[in-house]
Amino acid sequence: MWGDLKRLWEAWKKFAHKLANFQARVLLTIIYSILILPFGLMVRCFSDSLHTKKRTVAWLDHPAIPNDLNEARHQG
Repeated sequence: MWGDLKRLWEAWKKFAHKLANFQARVLLTIIYSILILPFGLMVRCFSDSLHTKKRTVAWLDHPAIPNDLNEARHQG
């Protein structure tokens, strides 16, 4: 009797492991397609962190930095 229950329990654990693996893949795919994918697409379409979309021919202006030994010692 205990041998039958033990085999049944082992079979159940094997089935439950496969079912949980499948369920995790399905849930993670749904979460990715509903939350992460649209967010990534919106960021890619609407952000321009390198300023390449509105770029003119001229270089971006940067403030002049003194190029001497005193400035090199006081970086920060």
